[in-house]
Parts: sequence; structure tokens; C-alpha cells
Amino acid sequence: MINTANNWFEFKNEATSETADIWIYSEVGSYEVNAQSFINQLQEVGDKDLNVHINSLGGDVFDGIAIYNALKNHAKKVVIKIEGIAASIASVVAMAGDKIEMAENSLFMIHNPFAMSGGDANELRKTASILDKIRNEIAKIYSTKSNLDVETLVGLMESETWFNALEANELGFANGITEPLKVENNYNISKFKNITHDKINSIININKTEIMAKENTNDVKEVNKNLLSQIKDLFINQTPEIKNAPEDEESDAEKADWALSYEELKDRVDNLENAIHDIEEKIGMSEDEAEDNAKEIENKLEEIKVLENENSKLKAGKTDVVAKADPSVVEVEKSANPNLGFFNAMAEAIKKHA
Repeated sequence: MINTANNWFEFKNEATSETADIWIYSEVGSYEVNAQSFINQLQEVGDKDLNVHINSLGGDVFDGIAIYNALKNHAKKVVIKIEGIAASIASVVAMAGDKIEMAENSLFMIHNPFAMSGGDANELRKTASILDKIRNEIAKIYSTKSNLDVETLVGLMESETWFNALEANELGFANGITEPLKVENNYNISKFKNITHDKINSIININKTEIMAKENTNDVKEVNKNLLSQIKDLFINQTPEIKNAPEDEESDAEKADWALSYEELKDRVDNLENAIHDIEEKIGMSEDEAEDNAKEIENKLEEIKVLENENSKLKAGKTDVVAKADPSVVEVEKSANPNLGFFNAMAEAIKKHA
């Protein structure tokens, strides 16, 4: 295992693992530890898949391009995981990934390269010319992943453009959004013009909203469990009067009457089953929708109870009904309950979200 925790990058290369992890969690490059140090340690990893975790505002342009090339030429798969901010040259490094994932609460930024320069007008013009060339090369790197052309990318770079995870995915800078991660906003953003700490917090702190949403989803799932229990009681424990067909000794007319009433009820229950299935598919889409759907399921339960009462009236006199004052449970015969199929199907559907 190589651990360079005191540097701006860290390698974790377990001998027994087929994948190595690299963290770039600070400013890229420095006088003491430059791209060559990174590349030397990358070579020691050998032929392993890489997970490259990025949370960086950028850094030295030339170090960043060298790292991009080293990762791009790595023999095995490279997965980039943007876990906070990939800005400036760090966003260029990210383009080396065979797959580029962004946490839901992460940011991606592109802008023109800049340099501290001095000297006369001729020297400054030379510096400007070099920066233009670097800008164009970086735009070409972005274009290898993005669905934008180089000219458009140059315009976005000149404007210093920030993207959230969804926007970056839509434009092709990334091709996957992962769960939000806990990120501390301790960035020094004084050198940027189109971002503030408030804007950063509005993005990276969506993990709090995500947690609340999950808690609300769990509440909905708990409601579903309770509804499932109610349905079970309704279809198994409280419906002994509809579980049996007429006995063989009863008349054909009685059998026909029972079959007709049951088939009519069964059609209506099937319709309810389809409606509840549609509701189940929608649960989890959003907090408000989940709550509305849970209420709709409760309404469907009330409809089923109404159907139960109607069915009891249809077969009044044909089957013994337990008196309301008698709290004892009627023993359910081992014969097939025609409602169990519906219950089991709906149970499986609701349990998916339970």
C-alpha cells in the first residue's frame, strides 16, 4: 500500500485487490510534489483498474495535463469519481476517465487558464499567446467527452461556467450520478468570479435534503406495511363468508347464483388490483406524490371494504355468518381462498417498497 497522505494526492494500492484508489483532494501540483511524483506512483500500481476520487479546485495547468495523459494512457479501466468540486485543471484530469461519475451534490467548473506574468509588452503578448494555445487544447480535451463543440466550449471557458451534476451529465462531461456525499465547504474560492460560498453550499448541502427525503420515503414504506396488514386482515381473517363455494348438495341454481356474484366481485377486485399496482409503481417518485399515492391506496381499501359488504349481502342465507357480537374467529378451511391470489400478488408489489 502506498500512502501519501501529506501530499495533494493519495494512493491506496492493496496487494490483494484488483483495484487501486487514488484521491486528489487538494490543489494539483506543487514545487515539492509535482506530476512526476504522481506518475511514478501510478506506475507502481501496475495493471489494475483505478478509482480516482476528485475534490479539487484545480492547480498547476501543466501538472494537471501530465496527470490527465498518464491516466488516459493507463492500461486498465479508469473510473473518475467527482466527490465535491472538480474545477479548473481538476476538471481536465476528470476527462481521463473511461467512466466519469459525479456525486449528486458535486460541482464541475471550466474556465480559461491564467498565469501570473511580468515583463514588457512583448513578454506579456507571448504569455497571452501561450494561454490561448493551452485554452484551445483544454477545450479539445473537454470535447472528447462533451457533446459540445470546441467553439462553444471556449465560450463557456471564457465565462467561467459552473455545472451541477445533472447539468454536467446532460452535456456529457460525466455519465453517471451517484448518491450525495458529505462535503465540507472549506474551499478558497477567491480566485473565481462566478461562484460564492452560498452557491456552493446550496449544492453540496443537498445531502441533508436527500436524507430527509429518505426518511419520508421510509415513512411511506411503513404506511405500506400497515396497509398490507389491513389488506391481509380484510381478505383472510374477515371474509370467511366468501371463501367457500356452495356445497355439492345445493341446487344448480344456487351454484350459478354464487358463481355469478363471485365473478362480478372478482372483476371489480381485479380492477382495484390494477389501480393499486399503478399506484405502487409511482411510489417513491417524490415526497408529495408518495403521500398522495399512500392516501389513494387507503381509499382503495375503503372501496374493497364496501365490496366486502356487498358480497356479504349477495350470499346472505347461503353461508353462516358470524354474529357481530361474537369475537371468535371463524376457522378458515384449507380449501383455496379465491382472494388469496389477489392478496399475494398485491403483497409482493407493495413489499418492493416496504
